[in-house]
Amino acid sequence: MRRNRLLGLRLSIVDGGRELTEAELIGPDQGNLSARIDDEHFIVTPTGRDKGSLTPDDLFDIEIHSHRAPDGASTEVGLHRAIYARFPSIHAVVHAHPRKVLELAAEGRAPDPSLLPDGGTILDRVSWIEDFAPGSRSLAQEVSRGIALAPSLVIAAHGAVTVGATVDQAVIRMIRLERLALLTRGR
Repeated sequence: MRRNRLLGLRLSIVDGGRELTEAELIGPDQGNLSARIDDEHFIVTPTGRDKGSLTPDDLFDIEIHSHRAPDGASTEVGLHRAIYARFPSIHAVVHAHPRKVLELAAEGRAPDPSLLPDGGTILDRVSWIEDFAPGSRSLAQEVSRGIALAPSLVIAAHGAVTVGATVDQAVIRMIRLERLALLTRGR
């Protein structure tokens, strides 16, 4: 049973990477996705690889309560690890670089969920944090604090993070966040 569940999680990350790539929310070597396996482990995408053409075997198993990560795993493993360690109810994390979200962030603003009639059913709040060095412990800690306030977070000049009970939910939130950014900017 565990083997089938793990394959399902891996396939959901592969599908999520393809969906984010097709929606142009991540470039070929950008972004990262992960899914919680259990209380001690999660799987994450590789660094510098096209997330639109991954296979289940390309993903890395990571220990939540460790400081180690295998070579080739996402440089943002610490960000994912901090979220999973702090929030046992979160089962998926997406970090992307949506263009409209970044344009809005450059203006010092975050997307406004009230602009969509059903905004609150999928994405009721959006947090904001200042930018920190990619892959840094400071970034991981601040993202974790921001996610405590909302399931979606804008990182000034660095992109966005969404979380969910499933990879699909986290991906949908990222897509919705980009749509909200477009509406917030009035274009």
